Amino acid sequence: MAWGMKNIVICLYGSSIMEGRIGVEDPNDRWYNGFQRMLSKAHPDTCFPLVNSAVGGESTREIMQRFDRDILPYNPDFCLFMVGGNNHDCVKPQRILAEGELQRLMQDFSARLPVKTRPVGVVINPVVDEWHFASKHPAYQEYLASFGGSLDASLNPERQAARNFFIQNGWPYLDLYALMSGTPQNYVLHEDGIHLNKAGHDLFAREMFQLVDGLL
Repeated sequence: MAWGMKNIVICLYGSSIMEGRIGVEDPNDRWYNGFQRMLSKAHPDTCFPLVNSAVGGESTREIMQRFDRDILPYNPDFCLFMVGGNNHDCVKPQRILAEGELQRLMQDFSARLPVKTRPVGVVINPVVDEWHFASKHPAYQEYLASFGGSLDASLNPERQAARNFFIQNGWPYLDLYALMSGTPQNYVLHEDGIHLNKAGHDLFAREMFQLVDGLL
């Protein structure tokens, strides 16, 4: 019997939903730990080192400023990548992306990935507007008026831009919005209306496992 484990390195990249720190009390219940356990059980002769390069609260511009430090040194086999969520921060308007900037940043991400790295896109989950602070915050009212007062609706252009980019570039992707939008209150925290609760973490883990397992 030959000894030695095969290693498949996976990087997570994005902001707080990808980072997975919020929404569960036990770190073992974070979506990425469940995802990693499922991969390990399905492939017992393979090790899946997981590098969490996501940082909560960052815009896509801020995420990409860390690319050389937080992705390239790991030369990952897979990079799971989510955009959106913090790209129109009306409390910190200096962070707001300009027209077309999101598309340029996604192109930059794709162009700079190591040749061996398989990107996997993630579309951001739904928001429960009545639970999210932005629905009532004065700084957001003018912006959200164009979307019927809905932060969730305001994220739809970014969700669609991400889908279009993933499809045009032939990337596999997981659409959390499509998975959860029927009953979003079942999957996000009542405390803030956007971060995933335990059911959301569990669903994210299962669906990402199914996607990545099919690519191995």
